[in-house]
Amino acid sequence: MKKSKKLRVSYVGFFHETNTYLTEGMGETTLDRMRTFRGDEIMQLKGTAIGGPVDVCEEKGWELLPGVLFYIDWCFSTVSDQCWKDAKKEMMDTLKSQLPMDIVYLSVHGAGMVNSTHDLEGDLAESVRALVGKDTMIVWSGDLHGKITDKMKDNMNFFSTCKEYPHMDMNVCARDAMYRGAAILAGESHPTPAYRRVPVMMPVSNTEQEGTFANRLKEKCIEIEKRPGVLNCSVMHGFPYQDSDFCGMYPMATTENNPKLAQELVDELTQWIWEHREESVISLDPLDKTINTALAMLEKDGHYVRKLPTKGDVIDHTPIVIGDAADNPGGGAGGGGTHLLKALMETKGLGKVAFMSIHDPETAKAAVAAGVGATIDVNLGGKFEPLAGPPIKTKAYVKSISDGNETVRGGTAFNGPYELGPTVRLVIEAVNTVDVIVISGLCQTYDDTQGRPHGIIIQEYDVIGVKSGMHFRAFYENFTDKLLIADVPGTTSRDITIFEHTKLKTPIYPLDANTTFNIK
Repeated sequence: MKKSKKLRVSYVGFFHETNTYLTEGMGETTLDRMRTFRGDEIMQLKGTAIGGPVDVCEEKGWELLPGVLFYIDWCFSTVSDQCWKDAKKEMMDTLKSQLPMDIVYLSVHGAGMVNSTHDLEGDLAESVRALVGKDTMIVWSGDLHGKITDKMKDNMNFFSTCKEYPHMDMNVCARDAMYRGAAILAGESHPTPAYRRVPVMMPVSNTEQEGTFANRLKEKCIEIEKRPGVLNCSVMHGFPYQDSDFCGMYPMATTENNPKLAQELVDELTQWIWEHREESVISLDPLDKTINTALAMLEKDGHYVRKLPTKGDVIDHTPIVIGDAADNPGGGAGGGGTHLLKALMETKGLGKVAFMSIHDPETAKAAVAAGVGATIDVNLGGKFEPLAGPPIKTKAYVKSISDGNETVRGGTAFNGPYELGPTVRLVIEAVNTVDVIVISGLCQTYDDTQGRPHGIIIQEYDVIGVKSGMHFRAFYENFTDKLLIADVPGTTSRDITIFEHTKLKTPIYPLDANTTFNIK
């Protein structure tokens, strides 16, 4: 690309992954339940998963205009109409005050839903285009758990999605979108995108596990992207935890001024997805089998043994980490599910156990009021979704308290600031002694950040339960290869057939095993 002028770049967005099945238990998402970055606060995103545009502006010397980003925080349920109206007005007012600009980067997820529109991203892109005109570039690269719509395609100059889950490539994909926007401005690129919806509902799946459906799909996209004339090839896996007619998978390809080739590539990718659709269905071991697997690992490898430290000593014990995928706040669950925690408390032989975390503002408040050193009666968890398990009635010792203001140090959310609200470490004596981190806010367990302020050193535990379906792997696989997933009831269950989809207008696999689809 030729050396460009100092471009003016606006960064605005509403980044929300909507789980409609959470709405009844937690109420709608309102503006006060979103995390807001305004003006220079946008610079805090530097180096993070959603900070690619910030990084590019700094590296290229482009002018990053003070923007506004509403980011998913304590609530993943359906966005209220008033919330969307107010947020959209501030985004549009911000852009209006910045005119003219060269590039607008829209920081949106891909799975946003408002009561009045299931196409949050397309609605925003259409409004931004009407304001900034045809000569301003609108670019975006999002989370692969979403959809693509005609409004998005028609109003964005370039769009794509990350290829990996866990999403370790979101920053680099956003950078690519920024560079593409600059190339279009310079007259050096003329992207021609194509996409289509495939009637396959895919459970959230690890793209990095070799040989799996999701892994082979990622590799196929990478292979296609290396072909002459191809700028991007990626797939929106879709988001199964919402009742919407947009449910499905969305292969997309962007070529250099060759719409015919773009459509041919989308058709090729569509054919592959449809022919291999049965392989997209994931089966997990039931909870009791997962616990038995953990016990067998402990029998083989031994429990943690405390030793006197020596100079340069490294703890060589590796914990077993069990992800509660069905109550994953990262997919919109309430984070208060108790099935896995109850099993960890009641199973003999697990040794030293930690659980990160339970979303329970009521219990956190009671523990803070009682103070460190107090023993209190708690009804732990079970406040939001009956499906995820009832509260655990027990006594708990208040070991420590923190303000919950933390910076994630690993995985997809690396370097991201999080406000978890008052957070406590409870020690619960059952069959096993379990350290439980209780948070007031809602956040999945990306790493060990929730436990470190409370003295949780992960290498000193035998078993660690985490509220996460996949992102925890990116961090914990650096410490252990003993990573398990628990199959328990919850609003992010891998068994997507349990969710009712009343707004789908056409059959979709595997909800309807007899779904037919004509590629041409």
